[in-house]
Amino acid sequence: MELSPSERQVMPRTNIDFRSQQGFVGTPAVKLGVFITLATVIAIGAYFGAQAFLLDDDAVDDNRRPVAVERGTLLDDVTASGSVSFPELESLRFDISGTVAELLVEEGESVVEGQPLILLDDVTIAALESAVANAELALQDAGEDLADLLSGASSLERAVAESNLADARVASMNAASALAEYTSDSGTDSPATTAAKNELGDANEVLADAVLTADDNAEAQDELVAAAQEVLDEAAGDYSSQISGWFGSVTTEFDRSLEPAVLFENWGTTVDEILSESTATVDSPPDDLETPWNESVLWVWTHLTPYPILTNCEFTSYTARCPSAEIDDAWDVKVAAEEALAEAVDDAFAAAKSQQILVDTAQEAVETAAEIVVDTVNDIEINALAATLAEKIELEKDAETTLAELGALNVLQIKLATAAVNQASANLDNTRSELAAANLTAPFAGIISSISVDPGDQVSRSTPTIDILDPSVITVDGTVDEIDVLSLRLGDQVAVTLDALPDQVLAGVIDVIGDGVNQQGIVEFPLTIALTPPESVELIEGLSATATIVLNQIDNALIVPLQAIGGSFTQPTVDVATESGFITTEVTLGASDDFWVVIESGLTEGQEVLMTIAESVDPLQQLFGGGGGAIRIPGGAAGGGFTGQRGGAGR
Repeated sequence: MELSPSERQVMPRTNIDFRSQQGFVGTPAVKLGVFITLATVIAIGAYFGAQAFLLDDDAVDDNRRPVAVERGTLLDDVTASGSVSFPELESLRFDISGTVAELLVEEGESVVEGQPLILLDDVTIAALESAVANAELALQDAGEDLADLLSGASSLERAVAESNLADARVASMNAASALAEYTSDSGTDSPATTAAKNELGDANEVLADAVLTADDNAEAQDELVAAAQEVLDEAAGDYSSQISGWFGSVTTEFDRSLEPAVLFENWGTTVDEILSESTATVDSPPDDLETPWNESVLWVWTHLTPYPILTNCEFTSYTARCPSAEIDDAWDVKVAAEEALAEAVDDAFAAAKSQQILVDTAQEAVETAAEIVVDTVNDIEINALAATLAEKIELEKDAETTLAELGALNVLQIKLATAAVNQASANLDNTRSELAAANLTAPFAGIISSISVDPGDQVSRSTPTIDILDPSVITVDGTVDEIDVLSLRLGDQVAVTLDALPDQVLAGVIDVIGDGVNQQGIVEFPLTIALTPPESVELIEGLSATATIVLNQIDNALIVPLQAIGGSFTQPTVDVATESGFITTEVTLGASDDFWVVIESGLTEGQEVLMTIAESVDPLQQLFGGGGGAIRIPGGAAGGGFTGQRGGAGR
């Protein structure tokens, strides 16, 4: 059903929203007054209409004309106005200071992710490369210092120190013996000298016993440490044999020293994955030099052994072997051997310390006795022997101190060396990052929207250089009121038209529904519509756009204009045109928009109803909705929109 522009212009939209079974909107007094007034007007109109019909059936009001009842589509939608924007816009900056050497792109050029955009000058690059090289050397030196501290004294140094201690002990004992011999019964000593010499002899015997006991204990502890070391060496060899046996001799010594979890993490695989791949290989493959294991050896294990090679297993049995379990078990044995060796070394140090206390006590007794002897005689030779004995005892103590220092690591020096390694490593990472930042690259695929620098310009962290945007992410922003927002959902389809493309409808979806904002008493909710880019058309930012969101759609509905509806709210009617005039017919109404209403029963397609075409609207008609007693039907639109309005469309 088509109406002329003049007819559409004179069809006012009703402003009163009736609700089914609820009466008018407003206070009860106003509702009652309006209802009584409307009923009176309808009754008077019905009376004079009936009189006119009885007097002249062919008479039709001059301001009404017949309109055909047709089927069409009733839409309830929201329209909005906004503009096209590109939210994925990033302003790029260098993380270092330098001079621009070359621009590799131009404004408006399309780029891909990771594409170089700007290069800095050679002087800046050379300085950064030099810093990286210096940092690498510093890390290497710090690592070597730490390794030297952790390795401790060499076997040769320990052997020399032990030999020096033994010599010092023998010299001390010889000096004590010489002094004792010199003061034998053949001399003419005083009773005090004789007593002092006897005490010195006793002290020497105690010292000799302490030294012998210490030597015996040290020898026994050394045997225990050697045995623990032998067990560790055997366990380490077994673990290394496990790795090389299963994966071939191509595995490096470094790999064979790593624990299984670290080893296979470095290889980027697992034992089960390697064996599964070998099992799936039909023919014996050549060794792949790119892998740290030997494919031929693995193939022999998985295809030529008389017993199964298991994966995803927990232990080896007499009928099948589990490589992962065997490797883990061998490593556990090696770790246990290392712990046993450490415990043996600790026990040796503790025993040596205890024996040293006894030796030191005996030495102090000898020194005291020797000093007493010196004090009780005046013979120069005796004094010289006593001095020699004291010197030898001091040399022996020095040798013992040297050996003890070789056997212990300086914990503080190790901590300092470790901190130096960590600092050098962090400095190397920083210099490498700065070198990598010398080339500015595209963070994502897009278009260069602007360039702010030229070759020769100085740049730093605060200098904007290039702006890049992603043209595939396009949005239209707007707002809806608090009534309409309840009908919207994220992902709702949206039809978008652009003033620049009037004949093309673009697709979009609601991407964001924001929080409500009170604008002068009206609560509005911001929306963002994600727009699908059109094919073969390149959009630019700022283009005017209109979005339409369909909230409800009734297809193939029997519809007539609201201006054709008369009667009352509880029983609406239409005037059906006939050859002799018209017949007032009761109808059942459905949903409506601001112009059309659905007829659920009472009319058939093709009939004609009379619709008022008002030349002007009087105040009473304006109050009640105008034109032919039109009634606002529940289910119609309520108004709203972004910066537009909510409305409906018939046909």
